[in-house]
Amino acid sequence: MLRRYLIVNGVTTVLLYAAIYSVTPSMKSLEALRDSFEGFVMQSPVLAPLVNKVILVTSVL
Repeated sequence: MLRRYLIVNGVTTVLLYAAIYSVTPSMKSLEALRDSFEGFVMQSPVLAPLVNKVILVTSVL
């Protein structure tokens, strides 16, 4: 009974990690997404001060 539970749990865990790994974007696409978001925010007179404060506060922590 315990062996069956461990096998099922192990297989389920491997499948879950494989699914998450296949859906997660690569680091290059994350950097490009961040750069385009920062460019959009810096052009906005309302969002730029808010995001800069949040980024400065969270980057210190």
